[in-house]
Amino acid sequence: MKSLSPVMKQTLLYGSSIALMKGISLLMLPFITHQLPQAEFGLLEIISSIAALGSILVGLGLEDALYRFVGGSKTQRERITMAARIFTLTLMVCAVMIPLGWVGAAMLDSYLPGGLTTYQLRLVLLMLALEGCIAVPLGWLRMQNRAVAFFSVAVGRAFLHAGLTIVMLLNGRGIDGVLEAGVIAAITQAVILTIVQLKETGFSFSRSVTGQSLVYSMPIMASGIMAFTLNGLDRWVLADVSSLEELAQFGVAAKFGLAVVLLLQPFGMWWMPKRFDVLYGIDGRKKATQFTCYGLVAVMLIAVSVAFVAPLAITWLLPESYILAAQFIAFLVAAALFKEMAELVNLGSFAGDTTYAQMGINAVAAVVAITTLWWWGHEYGVFGVLMALAFTQCLRFVLFFVVSQSLYHLPYPIYSLILLGILCFGWLAVSHLDWSPVTRIILLALAPLSLMLASQKLGLLPKLSFKRFAGQTV
Repeated sequence: MKSLSPVMKQTLLYGSSIALMKGISLLMLPFITHQLPQAEFGLLEIISSIAALGSILVGLGLEDALYRFVGGSKTQRERITMAARIFTLTLMVCAVMIPLGWVGAAMLDSYLPGGLTTYQLRLVLLMLALEGCIAVPLGWLRMQNRAVAFFSVAVGRAFLHAGLTIVMLLNGRGIDGVLEAGVIAAITQAVILTIVQLKETGFSFSRSVTGQSLVYSMPIMASGIMAFTLNGLDRWVLADVSSLEELAQFGVAAKFGLAVVLLLQPFGMWWMPKRFDVLYGIDGRKKATQFTCYGLVAVMLIAVSVAFVAPLAITWLLPESYILAAQFIAFLVAAALFKEMAELVNLGSFAGDTTYAQMGINAVAAVVAITTLWWWGHEYGVFGVLMALAFTQCLRFVLFFVVSQSLYHLPYPIYSLILLGILCFGWLAVSHLDWSPVTRIILLALAPLSLMLASQKLGLLPKLSFKRFAGQTV
């Protein structure tokens, strides 16, 4: 077997580190749900949404500024100086945010959903203050092609956080202990990365670079806030229209919806970096379309598999009180499916000279999300929120497809994709029904098999030649 190329090794390390960082919350789910009361697990969902929004605001998009300005530097000395200036700016933000967050928590806690205590909010804000000191050095490691170091530090924090969480919960610290574990893990990672960064770049401050970085980062922050409307605001609406217990059910189902994204990561980590090389290469439109279709088929196969597996996992691994979460799975899997399909078909919108199309689409999706979440959430409760998420992600997918095709047309087999999509969403509807475990296992085998055979029949996947395979194995 040929050894992996350096690029492939880095891709695998980055992909596995991201998958582990995101996937460990899913792996920890059975333990945490058995240790925390439902209301406290629901409160954790509120906290995660606050952290998501806070990281956008406190981070100031400086990681992206690092990529832009360091990447644009001509010499290694300029690169090091620019990295030092941006990292110094993150340290200044951290130095301001730590005391400000500690003092301001007492004033903010009454305005946030979920009923967080001042101490809990202080822990959350302390973690957020450290995010810049973590994100920028991690970005620097990526720019230096130090995938092993990135993997070690990123995954190390995830496992340290998980281990400390187990210890805290077993000692009866509850939700305070979960947050304390997060703070300890964040401080540890921030200290290690700060030492590494300072050894390599040192300190440097430039007023002009500070202004440039903040101006460059503002649209990125705006895009992040738009994304929050589809991944975070839903928890706030549920906290307003429902109970923390029902929010806990929603959070459990959302973790399984995340599995759709994680399981597609290997394909995405392989395809995303090379898709423009393929598009602009020989016979590029046809090949890019072909590989995009492979991705669409893959995410549909993953979605139907997760939709049938998740209710079984909830029944067998989680406390009986979480059985309601199984009713939310199909909606959240559909939302995740539309999200990933949009990421696959948006190639045309990135192929032009500007990225205004993506900003416009995300702005429309944000407005629709805010409107439907509050409207349908107050009208229909948790199922209104679920419908709003699925509808908005569907609209976003359609907009990306239509706009991308108008900007850079690709020869998609439209009718074949529509037929496969109908079959996929038919199976998602079937997965929502109340089946016995044995029947669900049988359907788990039939659903992806039927999609696979249909995709081959429709020409979306190459047909397997068993005779040729037999001949190669002789």
